[in-house]
Amino acid sequence: MRAIVLFFLAVACLSIGVTAYFALGFTLIESFLVTIVALLASFVFIEALFRRRTETYLVTQTEEIARQLATVAKTSEMLSEQVTYLTRLGIQERADNLEADVSVLGTVVRQLAEAVAEMEEAQAAGEMPQKQPAHGHSYSVDEDEHSGGGFELAEGPVVSIEEVQKALANNEIEQYLQPIVSLPQRSTLGYELMPKLRTADGVLHDADDFLHYEDQTGTISELEQFLIRQAANIVHRANITGDPTNLFVPISLALLRDTEQCEGIASLMSSNRAVAVSIMLMLPEATYETLNGADKQALEMLVKSGAGICLDNVRSLRLTFQFMAERGVKYVKADAQAFIENPLNYTDFHRADLADYVERFGIGLIMDNVTSEDHVLELLDDKIPYAQGQHIAPASPVRPDLKGEKSGSRRAAR
Repeated sequence: MRAIVLFFLAVACLSIGVTAYFALGFTLIESFLVTIVALLASFVFIEALFRRRTETYLVTQTEEIARQLATVAKTSEMLSEQVTYLTRLGIQERADNLEADVSVLGTVVRQLAEAVAEMEEAQAAGEMPQKQPAHGHSYSVDEDEHSGGGFELAEGPVVSIEEVQKALANNEIEQYLQPIVSLPQRSTLGYELMPKLRTADGVLHDADDFLHYEDQTGTISELEQFLIRQAANIVHRANITGDPTNLFVPISLALLRDTEQCEGIASLMSSNRAVAVSIMLMLPEATYETLNGADKQALEMLVKSGAGICLDNVRSLRLTFQFMAERGVKYVKADAQAFIENPLNYTDFHRADLADYVERFGIGLIMDNVTSEDHVLELLDDKIPYAQGQHIAPASPVRPDLKGEKSGSRRAAR
């Protein structure tokens, strides 16, 4: 385009020179000079015109590039926000969990087929395993050799609430510790704090004999908060001696529904996190399932203060462990004898895969009521990490140097 314009410009200038020579009477040199001057003037004008057009084009393109860069910057910011959001979602962790679930799916299907075959064989032989009783009751293992195992309803408290009040006021609640050990090393994971009460007839009663969980007098909640404070003292002294341990303390709805006691315990544990993380509040699984909104808030307050939760007397291990782990559950405890005799009552997994599955969610599996070495061998074969029971070690009284405040003084203060 530019070459064509310059060509026609040269022709026009030459025409001017010819006209000046023939029509105006200019000499040949003058006509040549006129042609050169016209050519130079036209060239300068055309060049300036083209340069201005070029500059205008460059300015327009620069503005367009700036707009495109602004759009790219905004898009990059949005992309960065999306990447941050995806990172916070923990996609990798969820993918790992999904991969692990898929990996065990084949095993579960195979085990299900084996279980169905065993049930058909048992049905043919007339030896179908007994079904578990409905939720909401307390259970104990039937040890009649001819009954083939199973569950029976446990008896309620046999000590009156008045006797418990008297024993608490006089500091007559005895405290025992039973170790929970890891397998196979049998190193101590922690201790379960067991309150016991000796009545006037000299009988030493276990907790189930005198803990009235439906108590409305405040006695049971006071006893349980006292046990938690004693546990804090024991853990504190163990930390000082360089032998830290965990303490499992039983609680009930009586404590969770006593707002004053819960707030006092939460304040105590919040002020000493090093002690609180070693205290596990042991709640029956049947009770945990029946918690209402206020109960859950009270339990959440205790968990936020640093304590963990241990579900006791678990009747089935078909639980939503991820959901429970998010709410502070650190351990679950099941009956070893019932698990060994009737594993299908507890899980659809193969017994050897169960502990690894539970551990994936950061929850420890404890088998209680270990009464013989055969039980220990069975649990070792099943890779159960923790065990407790009379065969492991019986409960023993708390040493006097580990005890803290006295219950009587606290009750008198109330």
